[in-house]
Amino acid sequence: MTDRLQVAKILSGGGLYTNENYLALSDNLPGAATALVNFEVGQYGGYRRVSGYEALDSTYHTPAGTGQILGLAIYNGSIYAARKEASGNDYDVLKYAAGVGWSSTSLTSGQVATNVTRVRTLNHSFTGNKTLIVTDGINYPMRLVDTTWTKLNGSSDVDNAKFAETYRSHLFFAGMSQSPQLLVFTAPNSDSDFTAASGAGVINVGFDIMGIKRFRDALYIFGKTDIRKLTGSSTANFSLAEVSSSVGCLASDSIIEIGGDVLFLAPDGIRTIQATERIGDVELATISKPIQNALQLIDIDFTYEQLTSVVVKEKSQFRYMFGKSGLSATSTAGFIGSLRTSDQRSGWEFGDLRGFRASCATSGFIGDDEFVLHGDFDGKVYRQERGGTFGGTNVFASYKTPFLDFGNPQLRKLFSRVSIFTRPEGDNTFLVTADYDWDDADVFSPTDYTIASTGAKAEYRDTATNYNTAGFVYGGATKAVIKQGIQGSGSSMLLRFVTTSSANPYSIFGFAIQYEEAGLR
Repeated sequence: MTDRLQVAKILSGGGLYTNENYLALSDNLPGAATALVNFEVGQYGGYRRVSGYEALDSTYHTPAGTGQILGLAIYNGSIYAARKEASGNDYDVLKYAAGVGWSSTSLTSGQVATNVTRVRTLNHSFTGNKTLIVTDGINYPMRLVDTTWTKLNGSSDVDNAKFAETYRSHLFFAGMSQSPQLLVFTAPNSDSDFTAASGAGVINVGFDIMGIKRFRDALYIFGKTDIRKLTGSSTANFSLAEVSSSVGCLASDSIIEIGGDVLFLAPDGIRTIQATERIGDVELATISKPIQNALQLIDIDFTYEQLTSVVVKEKSQFRYMFGKSGLSATSTAGFIGSLRTSDQRSGWEFGDLRGFRASCATSGFIGDDEFVLHGDFDGKVYRQERGGTFGGTNVFASYKTPFLDFGNPQLRKLFSRVSIFTRPEGDNTFLVTADYDWDDADVFSPTDYTIASTGAKAEYRDTATNYNTAGFVYGGATKAVIKQGIQGSGSSMLLRFVTTSSANPYSIFGFAIQYEEAGLR
């Protein structure tokens, strides 16, 4: 009998696969997940339950005004939020100060709030002066330098611009309702001079513009079914070239720069600009094939205009979040994309993100600390990567493996033990469930096993951590391997790890399953 004792070791990795093929996953990617809700690809391997988010300030977490947070920015070492004023029909941009709260920045140019759903911002410094550009799709763009606002109304062509970007010392605007195909740019080293004699100009790209993004030596212009790039340095040699004539961008705020590339949401999935430019319109340019089914279901409940995104640079990670007014946090949708560069593997891996009811988001550094922020539809501002709850609400997290047949889908196995390799970041409890025989309803599955682990939180560069605190446990884990007896049999099995509490984050690096061979079925 002991001769038939086997131990199978599985390393957690590969990310979420919604296009399930149990046999293929069991053979080729046993560490992948068929459910990965609120887990991220860990920086040290495996899957990590995501950190929570907390109110930016427990006392002053809601900027004055009414309705949703329209936009967020980190400018000149401070946090700014746009929100409709409580009285009147304008919106204000407010500045946050720790321990003081939010104060108006005296945006006095009458930025009408009617029909404004997203306020976008851009930081630049053409002449050494740190500058914030604000666009909203309804009003003229605004400029903030230190504490002074200026309306950029030097050209009627930029009225109600949605997008702004810098390229070759020019400031470009796009997304105007009256001229959706135009790129309007300022004179060099100016954000307010629109005179042609000074070097400003207008370019018709030939399609309605969904977004613009500077990347390396070009300015990329996205339409719904087209992508072009602008090269050159001035009106004398600006030139448009085609990148794609049949693939474009579905969601303006999906366009992000991360991992040495630009990502965007296209009709066939999440694409990279470098792959699209290199191999054209073929679907090989997509990085989201493992979650394609889930992506295609998004537009049933949401519009692409409701997508907001944020980059977590310290994790080489991006987050796409879908939310809308009147929707509970548990009904939101989203995805985490993480660039895996360890475990002899590289590339993008994905998880399912739920509970982030974001109306807008931004990230950036204040000093040495990265701030990942989102605003919600109730007018609150939250900081992500903090705590163990979602704004005080317990976090549901689930990691489910594929059905694993351990090389033989017809051989019956008697399962007796699972050893789970973990890294807790504090006291936590999670449930483990085993299912057998390809989820056959006639096969008995045992009840959930409750797993408890302890360990003091230890996160590198976490400002809340005091490394000199007595009793502090670096690394977090007092017991890295958790052994649990299990009872069950079948030709295959899967494991499901679930938390539904305010537990601290933890990582699952993999597991070893002990079983005996019991003969062919």
